[in-house]
Amino acid sequence: MKAFRTLSSNYSWALDELDWPVTSEVGPGLSGVIASATRVSWLDPSSGTLEYRGVPIERLAGMHSYEEIAHLLITGNEPADDEAAFSTFRDNLRASRELPEDVIALIRAMDPGIHPTRMLRAGVSALGCHEMTVEDDLSGDRHWRELRIIAQIAALVAQIAAHRTGRGPVLFHANYDIAHEMLRALQDRDPDPEDVHSLDLLWVLFADHGLDAPTFTSMVVASTLADPYYNVVAGLSALRGDKLGGAGETVLEQILGLEDPEAARLWVASTIASGGRIGGFGHRLYHMPDPRVVILRKEVAAQARRKGTPELFDIARAVEDEALRQLAPRGVHVNINFYAALLFHLIGADKPMLPCLYMVGRMAGLMARVHEELENPRLYRPLDRYVGHPIRRITRGAEK
Repeated sequence: MKAFRTLSSNYSWALDELDWPVTSEVGPGLSGVIASATRVSWLDPSSGTLEYRGVPIERLAGMHSYEEIAHLLITGNEPADDEAAFSTFRDNLRASRELPEDVIALIRAMDPGIHPTRMLRAGVSALGCHEMTVEDDLSGDRHWRELRIIAQIAALVAQIAAHRTGRGPVLFHANYDIAHEMLRALQDRDPDPEDVHSLDLLWVLFADHGLDAPTFTSMVVASTLADPYYNVVAGLSALRGDKLGGAGETVLEQILGLEDPEAARLWVASTIASGGRIGGFGHRLYHMPDPRVVILRKEVAAQARRKGTPELFDIARAVEDEALRQLAPRGVHVNINFYAALLFHLIGADKPMLPCLYMVGRMAGLMARVHEELENPRLYRPLDRYVGHPIRRITRGAEK
């Protein structure tokens, strides 16, 4: 049996072949555990390498739309490999954005002040009741194959965005892609091409990142052969907390309250000195810079200039520089949520919408990994070790 020293800082993830069964080191929160083998993406904690289907993220970012990356992750083929197949894939996604009237009515019956993730969770559950008929098998095999839920999640998020600002239901234009129509829902106008480019870039970078909480949760649910709507509700629930999907909200709360770069530096110093946390810093896998940050930093700088708010980028850069001065020696670096939150803000998303927008992007990798898992499904069932009270005798009430 092959043994992997996965918790060692010197361990190279690129060298060893995976031939089940294997053993690996285990840390808190299942760190170090090898739970599955995948062809979808390659995330190397020892070097920071990130590739989708063997293509470096640096090549994909900014050069492909979210629809193209979803196709790559799920099918393994770049659009140019089979243009007809991609065209069919894209058209099916766009056609899936029309939601049942009852589902839209459910969203619009809610108080607009309810957190968008709660609305989305309710909307996905309701959508499953409409999509899954009595004749469908419980695993939703047909629905996994058709991939309709990727665009349905985007459509739900767009409807939620419009409802929160008091506007009527969104009518989607079939000729426009998912990013364009999401921005039209956020901005209440036809978006600028630069904003569409920014949203596509964000979703491409968020599309897959290994077995993070929502992806792993979805794979566990998929291993039970539950249908896609159960699956996404579970994944969305795992996304919501402050340590993951809510991290972007924390970043905006902190950054937007700072007046200038000097105030930013002083705030970082005092926060760290008092044991506080800087939003958008630290990662469970990376002990080096997140490769996606370099890409997003440039985009935020360009968008801030274009929107007439260059000071926002200057403040963010001051926070990053001061935080890294103190935290980098401890192996803590800026992560994707820091600049992603600012870019979502610059293209018109308010703070509570960030986790929902994150989920739209992550749907591509989530569906790709579930498709892969369903090729040879095996129920996830890890063990635990009892460390509680030793065996003891229970006294009956009458003997007290």
